[in-house]
Amino acid sequence: MKNLFILGLMALLVSCKQEQPPKDYAVIHGTIENPKEGLKLRLYNPETSESMSIKVDENGQFRDTLKLELPVTYTSVYGEVFNLYLKNDMDVEINFDADKISESIVYKGKGKAENDFLKSKSKQVLNLFGKDYKIYLGLNQADFEARTNAFVNKIYSQLEEQQAVLGADFVDAEKKKIDAFKKDMTVQHVEQLKINEELAQGKPSPDFQDYLNYDGGTTSLKDLKGSYVYIDVWATWCVPCVYEIPFLKEVEKEFHGKNIKFVSISVDRKADEKKWRDMIKEKELGGVQLLADNETSSKFMTDYYIYGIPRFILLDPDGNIVSYDAPRPSMPELKDLISSLDI
Repeated sequence: MKNLFILGLMALLVSCKQEQPPKDYAVIHGTIENPKEGLKLRLYNPETSESMSIKVDENGQFRDTLKLELPVTYTSVYGEVFNLYLKNDMDVEINFDADKISESIVYKGKGKAENDFLKSKSKQVLNLFGKDYKIYLGLNQADFEARTNAFVNKIYSQLEEQQAVLGADFVDAEKKKIDAFKKDMTVQHVEQLKINEELAQGKPSPDFQDYLNYDGGTTSLKDLKGSYVYIDVWATWCVPCVYEIPFLKEVEKEFHGKNIKFVSISVDRKADEKKWRDMIKEKELGGVQLLADNETSSKFMTDYYIYGIPRFILLDPDGNIVSYDAPRPSMPELKDLISSLDI
């Protein structure tokens, strides 16, 4: 009888422990190998456009507590970008090597299953896109639908197989995201086919006229005919654009004296002309430096379907398109491409 009483008491204690209310906050912590001095882990909420930064100490360790109104899939940035799903009552440990985040990131604790799924989904999206997403988006209708549907069906199956672990709310939310992804890809597929038709190699380039020239006066596209033209669409506020500057200067130096002009078109605001001029002087930029007439809404930008910068374009001496989306200066493929031209 005494033993039965003890067993009953133990069962009661375990039951009480299990019935503790869920925490109204989430905990995130972990260790980063090869941490970057002074760099914080940034979490961006794409639903609210709010962001926060988590301090990383000199040993790469970090920890923070977040009170969340709703579950969130953060876009997390620490040099490289990765997804992080959090909701209240989670306690997620995240460990990775800052030099190779996507290959090394490991999740532990409460929230591991959801974040492992997102990691797997990201890899499958990259496989869907392949090396050049424009090839995928430019597939004929039958091939595009077959490839997209196979991807969607696979993700759906994985969600249903793991529903007991992931939870119904997470699974339902992910299915909605996959449905939205499919719709978005379908829209982009239609546009890519249009781009492939309008901006095909050999087609006349969309035009620009009377862009302000840093050296004085204005310049139009027709003024550049007679040479190959490598166009850099950029802005002073664009961090990836500024990153490309040293590489662009190196390419310009290597092909100096050849029949190719390097033209940089800034989409900065007219009100920021001084800032544009100051950066050209500070960075000692060469080539032809132009300021577009209407920022990112300039007709040249919209005709090239430019939604993000930097964008690089290569034209032949007759003003025809060689590549509407040429390699960046930081990519070795650019020098190979230019070297293959009759310059």
